[in-house]
Amino acid sequence: MSKPIKATLCCIALVGAAVCTTNPAAEREASCLGGTVAGAAVGGLIGNQIGAGSGNALATAIGAMAGGAAAATSMKC
Repeated sequence: MSKPIKATLCCIALVGAAVCTTNPAAEREASCLGGTVAGAAVGGLIGNQIGAGSGNALATAIGAMAGGAAAATSMKC
């Protein structure tokens, strides 16, 4: 497993493990945060595959922003 994928999975696991509550508002906020982080991670991974050379970092950043925004929008956060 590659280093970026391991880092992404660890980040998602930490966000999910940090949320243990019965408060509906807190659960919704945590769900939005987790979904946005996961969307950004997936978008960043896709952008990283698309970019090449010096454009790789830019493609990764754009993919992460787009993935996070798409996840937040689809979850109505």
